Amino acid sequence: MDAETTLQYRRALGCFATGVVIVTAPDAEGPVGLVVNSFTSVSLHPPLVLYCLGDQSDRGVFFRDAERYVINILGDEAEALAARYAGRGRHRLDADDLHATEDGLPGVQGALTRLSCRARQRTPIADHLAIVGEVERFETHPGDGLTYFRGRYGRALSPET
Repeated sequence: MDAETTLQYRRALGCFATGVVIVTAPDAEGPVGLVVNSFTSVSLHPPLVLYCLGDQSDRGVFFRDAERYVINILGDEAEALAARYAGRGRHRLDADDLHATEDGLPGVQGALTRLSCRARQRTPIADHLAIVGEVERFETHPGDGLTYFRGRYGRALSPET
């Protein structure tokens, strides 16, 4: 695809509203985070989830081989948090943004749900690495979800409110 067609294709894909998650992992120099919207549930039995890591990601070095990590599904009040960790160059989590999970993995404040995962499968697909993790623990809280649609953050209203 030429550059113009690639841009048009990217805009077309932006018509699909997604939730926003931050994947977090421990590192010897401190916890790291990566914002993704390519996240999905794969299976209930066993509990599997998947996210995609771009080959060009500046954080790939931390996530390609991470054996354990947390998928943090963000609430609508976490837009600033998502914006902080979405850009290139910002990967170390600030202490104020951290929330340790019960199993000691780094999670983030403002998550509606935290899924503590163990990597189970890594599959290269085109210019991404699909990473499947088995959910070992989870915690969830009430609230509205953070979404991303046509290049903007939005809100998914909880049916409980």
